[in-house]
Amino acid sequence: MIEALLAPVDALRSALYRALAPCCAGLFADRARRVAWLGVGSVVLAFGLTVTVPLWLLALGPLLLGVPHLLADFRYLVVRPGLHRRAALCGLAAVPLLACGLGAPAWVGLLAMAVAVLGARCGWALRLAGLAAWAAMTCAATADESAFVLAFVHLHNAMALVLWWALRPRDRRALTVVALVMAGAALLLVGALDPVVAAASGWQMPLAIPGLDAHAQAYAPGAEAPFAMRVVLSFAFLQAVHYAVWLRLVPEDARQRPAPRPFRASWRALRDDLGRPLLGLALLLALGIATWGALDLIAARAGYLRLATFHGYLELAVAALLVLERRRP
Repeated sequence: MIEALLAPVDALRSALYRALAPCCAGLFADRARRVAWLGVGSVVLAFGLTVTVPLWLLALGPLLLGVPHLLADFRYLVVRPGLHRRAALCGLAAVPLLACGLGAPAWVGLLAMAVAVLGARCGWALRLAGLAAWAAMTCAATADESAFVLAFVHLHNAMALVLWWALRPRDRRALTVVALVMAGAALLLVGALDPVVAAASGWQMPLAIPGLDAHAQAYAPGAEAPFAMRVVLSFAFLQAVHYAVWLRLVPEDARQRPAPRPFRASWRALRDDLGRPLLGLALLLALGIATWGALDLIAARAGYLRLATFHGYLELAVAALLVLERRRP
C-alpha cells in the first residue's frame, strides 16, 4: 500500500529530475556536493522559520518530525553500525534508556553511557577515561539535575551536527553547513535579528500553546529579557537543524549509491533495516501523537518531549562507544 502511494510521487520526482538535468546534473551525480547544498538549504530554511514563526517551529516541529527523527536516530546509530547484534550491550543499555523515557532522573539515563563504556572493545586505559567522563557527568546530574538537564537539552541539539560531521566522509564543503549553523546561532544570541523577529510576530497564526515568554522560563530560566528570548530563538533554530541532520543529511551520506534513489527504494531500504513490526509501531506512535496534538497541542508536545528524552542519552552512549572503539560506521 505504501509503495502504491509513493508511485505517483516517484513519477513526479522523475519528471522534475529530467526538467532540471541540464543545470543540476552535477548535484545528482556528486553526493558530497548535493549534501552540502541540502545542508545549506536546510539551515537557511530553519533560520528563516526561526525569525518569522518561532512558535510554529517550537510547537509543530516535535509533533510532525519527532517520531521520524527518533527512528532515524535508532537506524543510523544502532542498526547500521551493527550494534543491535551485540545483544548483551543493547539489552543492558536499553533498561536505563527506557526508564529515562518513562520519567526517570538524568543519572539513570547516563547509565546507558556507562554500559557503552564498559562494553567497548578497547583497552582499559581508554575505558577508564570513559568511565571518568561518565562519573563527572553523573556527579553534575545528581548535584543539580535542573541545571544539568537544561545544559543537556541545549547541547543535545548540536550533538546531531557533531555526529554527522564526525561520521561522514571527509569533505570540506560540509564545513559551510557547520559555519552557517554557528553564524545563525550567534546572530540570534547577540540580537542582530531582534527587529525582524518583532516585526514578524504579528504574522504568526494564534496557536494554543504558551508564548515565547513561557518558553523562556523553560529554556532560559533566570535570564533577563531580551537575552532570554534570544536563547529560545537559538534553541528553536538548533532544534530545526537537528531534525534536518537526522532526516536529510545523514540519510544522504549513509546510502550506498551516490545518486538519489526513488522514494519506493528508500522505503524498501527502511523496511529492510528496521523491519515491519518496528515501522508499524513507529507509524502508530506518530499518528497517535499527531491526533493527540489536534486535541491538545500543549499536552501532546509535553508528552512527546518526555518520551523522547531517552534518545539524547542514546546519542551520548553511542558517541562514547564509537570514540573508544575508534571507528566510524
